[in-house]
Amino acid sequence: MLLVIIMGILFGLAGRLFSLSLAKLKDIFKKRFANPYKRIGFISIILVIGLMLCQGRYSGLGTNLIDLSFHQGIIQNYDWLLKLVFTIVTLAIGFQGGEVTPLFAIGASLGYVLGGAMGLNPVVTASLGYAAVFGSATNTLIAPMLIGLEVFGSQNMTMFVVVCIIAYVLNGNKSIYSAQEILKGKLV
Repeated sequence: MLLVIIMGILFGLAGRLFSLSLAKLKDIFKKRFANPYKRIGFISIILVIGLMLCQGRYSGLGTNLIDLSFHQGIIQNYDWLLKLVFTIVTLAIGFQGGEVTPLFAIGASLGYVLGGAMGLNPVVTASLGYAAVFGSATNTLIAPMLIGLEVFGSQNMTMFVVVCIIAYVLNGNKSIYSAQEILKGKLV
């Protein structure tokens, strides 16, 4: 259970990194490029070059990383981080939508890496990351637990509850959704 707690901490920090970085980078880009067309145009060129250098591995929603995580494909230690960076830059320059599935991909690939490093079943830990990183970045508690139950079944529900609670608490009341009502003093 100690390893599950450690994973909950790391998933929470990854979700927090996503939400804080997204908000900060949006502000930076808006200040540097007031014109949204120039912002999207200029930064997209850099983004496309980066994605091409990575051979498209981090393009799209990240379903390829999700598939690799659950079918014991080759997941690199840095896959989750590069997917996080490319997704944040894409959203921060002004493209809309496509946050949820990349969060699942980031969480699954991080969970897979952590499982391998900790000597746990990487497919199980990928499922924990899938739900917990999403929960942390979106500042939600019940939804990621239910996603874990719905998508992966009830056999690991205790672990889902633990990692999701820890990730939620560590998120620090930050969310990728700026219109979300933030509680003053969380329930947990």
